[in-house]
Amino acid sequence: MKHRSSAPDFEADLEAGIGALFRRHPTLCGFTVQDVSELFLSELSVYPPNGPEARGYLQRDILTTLARLIDECPETRALLRERTFARIVH
Repeated sequence: MKHRSSAPDFEADLEAGIGALFRRHPTLCGFTVQDVSELFLSELSVYPPNGPEARGYLQRDILTTLARLIDECPETRALLRERTFARIVH
């Protein structure tokens, strides 16, 4: 059964999911989400650069995480469109 969240809840869920991605992948600097007929990443920035296999794994993990968030709360898709997420360094 899918869980329907209120607007602040699904925004918090999105923030938590994105935060978890950056914690799991310390080389991830940022990414941009495009949504034409399906979600895809138009930009993916990592430092230090890694090989194509690692980059492919990272891209799949990001898209899987976003798909899970959308599956749990379809309204999340609107929050992802044409959006860039970047690591915050304090």
